[in-house]
Amino acid sequence: MMLVVVFLYLIACAITGFMGRNTVFGFVGHFFLSIVITPFVDFLILAISRQSHRQKNV
Repeated sequence: MMLVVVFLYLIACAITGFMGRNTVFGFVGHFFLSIVITPFVDFLILAISRQSHRQKNV
């Protein structure tokens, strides 16, 4: 049962990382940030974070 909870938590972390792939932190930054804090708090950070300069110029 605990393994299922850990697996779902990592899936939620990967989703927030995928959502943050075009921000300053990128996928890896948001993935690890959501592991350290919760994916819900990372989602709130995604809501206020800015896009990367690379994404704006394209």
